[in-house]
Amino acid sequence: MNETTSESPESGHRPDEKGGESRRARSIRFSDSEWEAVEKAAAERGMNAAEFARHAALGVAGGRYGAGRGALPPQYADLIERIFRGTYILATLKRDELLREGRGEELEELIESTRKLQESLLDRSEG
Repeated sequence: MNETTSESPESGHRPDEKGGESRRARSIRFSDSEWEAVEKAAAERGMNAAEFARHAALGVAGGRYGAGRGALPPQYADLIERIFRGTYILATLKRDELLREGRGEELEELIESTRKLQESLLDRSEG
């Protein structure tokens, strides 16, 4: 990895967001296809490629993101569980309401369409 130590404003030398520590230009080698993937992911997030690469690297280094494909930050596990529990409670209440109103057939159709959607999403995530 190369390091540029020039401190001129044109070199991109500026303080970082924490503690006023100065940033210096670094060089990392990417294949053309790797860099295209970085540029695409950055554009999808409204960032330039260098900014995206810095944030991604610091996120992994700081433990906020897993290095593996599809990994979520650890704090999301609790959030996902709470959302699931809330959704389960609401779905149970709605099911009971539909059954009381004699709308069991409508409920069964809803359950079947939900299962098909779930299978479709799982198939896409595995492929």
